[in-house]
Amino acid sequence: MKKLIVALLALILILIVVSIIFYSNEKGSLNVINSFESCAEQGYPIMESYPRQCKTPDGRIFVENVEVSGPILNDLIRVTVPQSGQVISSPLIISGEARGVWYFEASFPATLIDANGAQIAVVPVTAQGEWMTEDFVPFMATMTFPSVTTSTGTLILQKDNPSGLPEYDAHIEIPVTFSASSISNNTGATSPIAQGECKPTGCSGQICSDQDLASTCEFKEEYACYQAAECKRQTDGQCGWSQTASLALCIQNARN
Repeated sequence: MKKLIVALLALILILIVVSIIFYSNEKGSLNVINSFESCAEQGYPIMESYPRQCKTPDGRIFVENVEVSGPILNDLIRVTVPQSGQVISSPLIISGEARGVWYFEASFPATLIDANGAQIAVVPVTAQGEWMTEDFVPFMATMTFPSVTTSTGTLILQKDNPSGLPEYDAHIEIPVTFSASSISNNTGATSPIAQGECKPTGCSGQICSDQDLASTCEFKEEYACYQAAECKRQTDGQCGWSQTASLALCIQNARN
């Protein structure tokens, strides 16, 4: 009996020592994280925003440095929708957050251009809160645009600069891909629409498709937003989530 007790005490002592070593190593790893790159190298979660953000277990968030015209703007504006390379169609929901200095009279311009640099559409993006602050303020806009002639384009979010002075200019560029239904053709032909009922699928019901699809079972808080979203066939003939303002706002809040 005494030998059993001694063995149990020894086991408990070993577990305590291992826990202390693990905690020390984990704490040491967190202490050396001081950038997006070092956070990503440690394998911590990366948020699907533009620029991307990496979050450590102790709650710190590091933003990826993205070079744009003007200064590095990671600390001024963060775009949630659309993401870099995202397939878009009209109407396009634009959402994210920017510091108050990015706005003027609670708005700033968003311009969509095609691969040839031709302007497709311009809309004001409006603050969803008090903009006269140095803190981040959510923004939202809906952009409608006509048919395009190129498969890719760029969304430009311009810092509002009423002074007109070039030293205060800044903008961020997000490359996008136009959906098949958004691209005009000379024959007037339309893309065939696939048959079948659209339905949520994937491990967490985060995919909208007319087929049963498998996905990794990594849970993200934003997946809960799709429970109240509409899964239906879109204008390009493919199944997809209807990009409403409420869905974009829910995803943005879940990622923050």
